[in-house]
Amino acid sequence: MQKLFENWRRYINEQETPDDLRVDAANSARKIFVLVGPPSIGKSTWIKSNFEKQNMPYVINRDDIVESVAGQYEWAYDDLFMSPPPESNLGERSDKYGEVVKSPEYMTWQPLSYDKVLEANLKVHNLFTQRVGGAPETEQDIVVDMTNMNSAARERALHAIKGSDKEYTKIAVVFEFEGAEQNIKKLATKRAEEARKAGKSKTIPDAAFDRMFSSFEKIDVGEGFDEIISVDNRETIKSLTI
Repeated sequence: MQKLFENWRRYINEQETPDDLRVDAANSARKIFVLVGPPSIGKSTWIKSNFEKQNMPYVINRDDIVESVAGQYEWAYDDLFMSPPPESNLGERSDKYGEVVKSPEYMTWQPLSYDKVLEANLKVHNLFTQRVGGAPETEQDIVVDMTNMNSAARERALHAIKGSDKEYTKIAVVFEFEGAEQNIKKLATKRAEEARKAGKSKTIPDAAFDRMFSSFEKIDVGEGFDEIISVDNRETIKSLTI
């Protein structure tokens, strides 16, 4: 953990966070880290680099749950996002994904879905809810390893400590990405190709990246974070795409 505290202090010195919002994180009993940044920016690597194996945090990561549920169906990650072709009709069946049914009302982006895909995503939702709800019960620090690109997403991330928030130092870890968008897409494509060679699949379309990039909101003082850490991996990402 000493390495982590040293990294905090180094990053904090570079921040513009008002002095009265900064606390000595090393002296706080428990901490929650909300990671902010698109996929392929180095969030998982940051966790591995900053926490010792014997003192790993309680990580909340929806993708991990998606992978786990996909395995139960002998599917790959991408299968949980599969939708029927546009020409599909209600009642048609897929041997792999089940019956074509009407999508729930919240799924405004597609009128039809596969019933097994909906079932699998409901399992993901329930397991994710359980994971978030179990966070305060642990004595570990908490890391919310998701994109958390806007204030609404970060507010949801802090729900993990709802009712216990005064017991935690709240730390936002912001991964700088602006100016490196194309390199991030290239790296994600490279990783997807490597996953396919290993018999897996996790594809993030360019359009999805563009939506994430455009949705980014800088952290406001009113969001309630005690510290803001900046991580700049842009040169490393560039070197990985050459």
